[in-house]
Amino acid sequence: MEQRKHSILFVDDDPFILRGFERSLDEYCENWRADFAFSGKEAINRLSEHSYDAIVTDIHMPVMDGIQLLDAVSRLNPGVIRFVLSGDTSDAQILKSTHLVHQMIPKPCEMQKIYGIVERACCLRDKLSDPQLLRIITGIKTLPSVPRLYNQLREQLQADTISSQAVANIIAQDAAMTAKILQLVNSAFFGLSENINSPQKAVTILGLNTIKSLVLGIQVFSEYQGKKNLPISIDAIWKNSLQVSSLAVSIARSLNLSSREREDARVSGVLLDIGMLLSFQIPGFYQNVIFNKNGQSLIESEYQYMGTSHAEMGGYLLGIWGLPDSIVEAVTFHHSPVVQAALKPDLLTSLHVANGLLKMCQTEKGQNFVAYLDMPYLQKLCLVDRLDEWVLMTRDLLENSHSPDGLES
Repeated sequence: MEQRKHSILFVDDDPFILRGFERSLDEYCENWRADFAFSGKEAINRLSEHSYDAIVTDIHMPVMDGIQLLDAVSRLNPGVIRFVLSGDTSDAQILKSTHLVHQMIPKPCEMQKIYGIVERACCLRDKLSDPQLLRIITGIKTLPSVPRLYNQLREQLQADTISSQAVANIIAQDAAMTAKILQLVNSAFFGLSENINSPQKAVTILGLNTIKSLVLGIQVFSEYQGKKNLPISIDAIWKNSLQVSSLAVSIARSLNLSSREREDARVSGVLLDIGMLLSFQIPGFYQNVIFNKNGQSLIESEYQYMGTSHAEMGGYLLGIWGLPDSIVEAVTFHHSPVVQAALKPDLLTSLHVANGLLKMCQTEKGQNFVAYLDMPYLQKLCLVDRLDEWVLMTRDLLENSHSPDGLES
């Protein structure tokens, strides 16, 4: 799919900073059209005359500061993605106005990093507002709703004080969920050396966010478990999701990603193919989309039939459920990372590689990276030399671990 050129408005009352931005943006002119405003008032005038994808503004400006500007933008141009450049992340103005700021970019910051952050946000918005995707989504009679138990866990995790016992008590209210969680955490999928016999112990060892993602995945996939005459196995989709999740965590660890990114890799893997569940309701999907011998759809045939894919449908669903943007982005782009916005290996990298290598090792006897991975993306991140190492990791996972248990309890 051809990438759209984005229009970005930069706002700062310092002319030297804006001139520096303008010079730095020369190398990005193929993908961006940039305009510059010296005040909030000038920015408002430009927004009334032109259509912009994003605005990047300083905070401290005379007459109309950055927060006042973004407040006006949120009312007058709600579709514009709003970024703030600030040298102080504890700035009281920012802390009071988080609802107005989509992302905060720390100063000083090189243009390459600004470009990567803004471009990725714009590409995600493009994907999830694509007319073809919206046509497909609005044609689905019943979108899955956020499971009640997941909402309870999310509320608990947002509380000022988080108690593993309180989280365990919420899970324990649902006997079937408790059984499935304990069955899964004691399976070879997690490879734990000790037996986990209570929800509290599971929460303590695996972490709150991992348990939350398992609850979400199990509940959503279980809704489809009893449906008859489905063309592919729900258990097969679930098993693949767990394997991708496990491998993505291992790859994230080998890339020295943060503990938060490794946790998000596990969550993203579990939810990787949640968009496939929506496809059950699309007329003609399974008659027109090609599947491989492992029951996995060929992404090109999805685009050919629908103009979109299960990846974007899954990202859309996770977005309206309120999951973090990093996870929504990883699920949405796990087949096709945005090469232009790649800065360094991250959550999306680990998910894309894990998904591609698992498919390759399950389908091919040899190595055919080009058919399963975005090689220009990996080349830009200087990761091609790591592929042999990750193939060994993938084959080890497939050969030495038993299949994760299904959803039946």
